[in-house]
Amino acid sequence: MDLRRLRAGEWIAALSGVALLVSLFLPWYGGGAEGDASGWEALAAVDIALALVAAFGVSLIVITASQSVPAVPIALSAIVTLVGLIGVVLVLIRVANLPGGFDSRAVGVWLGLVAAIGIVAGAALAMRDERLSPEGSHTDLTGRPTPAPPEIERVPAPRAE
Repeated sequence: MDLRRLRAGEWIAALSGVALLVSLFLPWYGGGAEGDASGWEALAAVDIALALVAAFGVSLIVITASQSVPAVPIALSAIVTLVGLIGVVLVLIRVANLPGGFDSRAVGVWLGLVAAIGIVAGAALAMRDERLSPEGSHTDLTGRPTPAPPEIERVPAPRAE
């Protein structure tokens, strides 16, 4: 694992994935007869889907750090962007539609929405940024630092005789 390969997009997606998973344990709805309900209690199958979206967000940082070529992390970031968009839609539906017996939204649903948007933004940023290292430093295909390439010497074209 080489943490030097990680860029801002992977960190944003991973931290947002952790935040989405944490939000499922926080209260999503309040004012019900039984009191507050967490994401695990209030959501039927959506909670499992959101946990998978969170896992995809975290997997982006693990795959990027462990792969030696940039092709796999870039392809995975495209998949995570799509999965994250599905997560945003699922949370938006749960924001708009209160389950029966509840009359207010709690902090968990808002954190879940922000985290799902963060997964999409982080994965899109990781997909857009294909370089292996910050500008100005030179790396090989594995992301390890290398010396700067030699200057190109211009050679005049041969004359036709």
